[in-house]
Amino acid sequence: MVYQKRVNCFIEVLKNQSDLFTEKDRIELAEIINQIPEDDDETIWQAISHWLQLHPNVKEAHNINLKNTESSPLPDKHLGPGGSKPEKSPDKPTGEPTVLQKLKNEINPHNPLDPPKQSP
Repeated sequence: MVYQKRVNCFIEVLKNQSDLFTEKDRIELAEIINQIPEDDDETIWQAISHWLQLHPNVKEAHNINLKNTESSPLPDKHLGPGGSKPEKSPDKPTGEPTVLQKLKNEINPHNPLDPPKQSP
């Protein structure tokens, strides 16, 4: 869950602060993300974290976004009756994009299913 939260914060930076990302950055990210074979939050976060080490402005924006998210916790949409925790975590709703799909869509918002192509 921690990794998913961090990846979602990164997606928010991509979405809301797109000016921080050059076309080259988006191409690099697409190449990295397209190498991830499955929707594994830890693997996705490790790839993003490594990329952030080389992009301090984006890393700073991500850290601020993460801090803001942690200081204002979102209500749990999957609480049981009376706000109790459910016995079993609910399954992911069908048709909802995975974290990996959301990330790919934000990296290349013009064509959400395909990675950006490099210019010749």
